[in-house]
Amino acid sequence: MKVFRVEGPLLAPGRRSLALGSFDGLHKGHLSVLSLAKEAARARKISCAAMIFDPRPDPKKPEITSLAQQMRLFKSLGIDELFIAPFCRRLKAMPYQQFLTLLSSSGVEDLSIGPFTCLGAGGEGTVEKMGEFCRSLPLRLRVSPAVEELGGRVSSTRIRAMLKEGRVLEASALLSRPHSVSGLIVRGLKNGRKMGFPTANLGGKIEGLIPAEGVYCGYLECGQALWRAAISVGTNPTVNPASRRVTVEAHLLDGFSSSLYGCSANVQFLDFLRPQRPFSSFGALREAIALDCRESEERVPRI
Repeated sequence: MKVFRVEGPLLAPGRRSLALGSFDGLHKGHLSVLSLAKEAARARKISCAAMIFDPRPDPKKPEITSLAQQMRLFKSLGIDELFIAPFCRRLKAMPYQQFLTLLSSSGVEDLSIGPFTCLGAGGEGTVEKMGEFCRSLPLRLRVSPAVEELGGRVSSTRIRAMLKEGRVLEASALLSRPHSVSGLIVRGLKNGRKMGFPTANLGGKIEGLIPAEGVYCGYLECGQALWRAAISVGTNPTVNPASRRVTVEAHLLDGFSSSLYGCSANVQFLDFLRPQRPFSSFGALREAIALDCRESEERVPRI
């Protein structure tokens, strides 16, 4: 996959089918848009591309997926080209007609969007208006239908709310894959090791939206390897009650190797086990962790 940083909708010349959106999370609704773009690319025998924004249109909303995570996902989905544009003041003020004209003049033949997309200054470019204007250009507009799951429309807003409540199983159903966060495995305080449960700790800047504090089951992925894991997200209230720093720690159910230190890893969340809470003693904490591990072993399939 080729990646291009661009200033706006004027792309490098070339025939392509383009999917346009923020694509935060790359959930089932986004996959529907990408499916339309790929279908058009195959039919016309042209490149399949996607265009996203960085910084994003609403920087106040927490990112479900970081830019780096998005790039890995686009590559895994078979996208040929990824265009990354800053959502700057100039782009925000650009009329939708100009935006579409520039895409068309760059060789975009098919444009795929979601059903609630609004483009251009003030969000004036509704799906209906864009469709009408595209008919005056050599540009075919494709609009994906709304995708529903678990009794409601699939959206990034809905997924954020689920993750904020620790409902990772439901969020994963909307994403079509387990929600994950990424970071480097660093050396911790070894409190888990002292209790017989060594952990791989994510350090530095953690990519992806960290779900609510609690204990989860899932996997730790590092390179080509995948380990079953019991995962703790929280401030370690028993070990360090004064701390306010949220950490992500994974106890590997089938053994831990010190060679993982310094590796870039993904922690995948399958299901929520229990809330974080302080325990009266390290012995009580050790018993709770042992129970978490047994439950994780029952819920997480071996790969």
